[in-house]
Amino acid sequence: MGSKAIATALERYEALYGDRREEWIDADYWPNTTFPERAFETIADYPEKRAIGPNRTETFASLGDEARRVAAGLEARGFGPGDIIAYSLPNWVTTSAVYLAIASIGAIAAPIVPIYRHREFEFILNDVEASAIVVPDVYDGFAYPQMIDDIADDVPSLEETIVVGDAPANCVAYDDLAASEPTEIDPDISPDDPYVIMYTSGTTGDPKGVVHTHNTLGADEILMIDRLEYTPETKPFHASPVTHNTGVVNALEMPFLVGMEFVLMDEWDPGEAIEIIREEECTRTAGATPFLQGLMKEAPEDWDSPLEVVACGGAYVSPELVREARSKLDCRVYRVYGLTEYPGMTKTPLTAPPAKCAETDGKLQRGTTVKITDVHTDEERPIGEEGEILVSGPNLMVGYLNEDHNEAAFDGKWFETGDIGRLDEDGYLTITGRKKDVIVRGGENIPVKEVEDVLYEHSAVDEVAIVAMPDEAMQEKGCAYVRPHPDDSFSFDEMIAHLESYDMATQKYPERLELVETFPRTGSGKIQKTDLRERIADELGMDPVTR
Repeated sequence: MGSKAIATALERYEALYGDRREEWIDADYWPNTTFPERAFETIADYPEKRAIGPNRTETFASLGDEARRVAAGLEARGFGPGDIIAYSLPNWVTTSAVYLAIASIGAIAAPIVPIYRHREFEFILNDVEASAIVVPDVYDGFAYPQMIDDIADDVPSLEETIVVGDAPANCVAYDDLAASEPTEIDPDISPDDPYVIMYTSGTTGDPKGVVHTHNTLGADEILMIDRLEYTPETKPFHASPVTHNTGVVNALEMPFLVGMEFVLMDEWDPGEAIEIIREEECTRTAGATPFLQGLMKEAPEDWDSPLEVVACGGAYVSPELVREARSKLDCRVYRVYGLTEYPGMTKTPLTAPPAKCAETDGKLQRGTTVKITDVHTDEERPIGEEGEILVSGPNLMVGYLNEDHNEAAFDGKWFETGDIGRLDEDGYLTITGRKKDVIVRGGENIPVKEVEDVLYEHSAVDEVAIVAMPDEAMQEKGCAYVRPHPDDSFSFDEMIAHLESYDMATQKYPERLELVETFPRTGSGKIQKTDLRERIADELGMDPVTR
């Protein structure tokens, strides 16, 4: 796809939203400057601030110099505006330099999560028509250059493999790029140019490439800084992968827009995270549900936490978890909702009542408009009533790389999220499920989220995911995958008794229980329900339910 697909997405976006450009700039939703312009200004203002990583620490000044050198090295090798440069790197300080260098020459970054392997790499590299990729020599015991070499013949666009660490003879050593003589880099780039293509988690099939410009992604950052009151004294801790939207925005960009020192963690260990947060006196952090659960488990009862704000999203977050975390961590804890396609759709104000933080997924950002529609008739639903969430506003992506995906995802200017929820009179959004996350049992739709919410109230249940399993008579039935709390047991009879205590219709009850120690997850922490559907179908010797 590559450049032609990007051009098509830009044309479609201009036709839909071109008349809003000046409005969004005048309202200070769009920065109307490029990310590297803003980043290098901040680096000049805060040269002694530090980027603290698992393998090295650098000042902003030295990191900016490294980015300029790498950018010069990339230019010397013929890369420039519009070229797609993929990277698959852990949460390292080096990744910050790589990301800034790519943006500095007007190229487009394409992050790939390091847990992916041959199939996913080949798909994404071909989808974006990447000219180069930056990988580690070895990470978590896996040799990335060998994998790229294995698939290189099937990725005709790929010209260079750049390796951080020991580079094979057929690759470019990152250290050689970083040793380049820095030159004045002034590419002809616009705030309306695409500069990052992020891929969705792929919970429903192959990942989709999401195209963002300096303005569309910058809108999320401007609005977040305003509502969440970020200052140069804020010090965030980041364990979310810097190859997903959360990590790209919060770890690779935000520190260089605000002037914040920041701390990166590459391999998730909640006990070690607690120690790092304490030692570095980190004031904020964010992550998916397992992240918050891990902090809760490892935080000592008498912990004098430096944390002031914790955000949790990307996967289901129970109200009870937020309340418990607020109490144990002694800080503001709130749920957040956003998509790679529309980052930061909600952000809860720091002054919001605890009930709003625990029971909703946040308040709509300024400039964001949401429409709730009936899932069957597409008619707009009133405040407080449930339906599919459609969104429009300054944070919205330019579009998917694949135009077929755009045709399926847009209703005029409205992006159809596929999520089900309701909006209250104060502008707070609550997610209640997925449009396709239903079990069609004998022709009747069973809302999975409703049943999962009830099971989360059981004291023995740590995490739950309900999926459709095939059935000859009913076509589909519900199967509950449950991870009990450590040292707790949970049985099918206990599950049914718990559901009965909530006076829930019996047809909504899962008809099978599977206990698990871990869940298959996407790189962003979401449970891979597709894998669970395939797993139960294999056990039954039937074809999996697909939608």
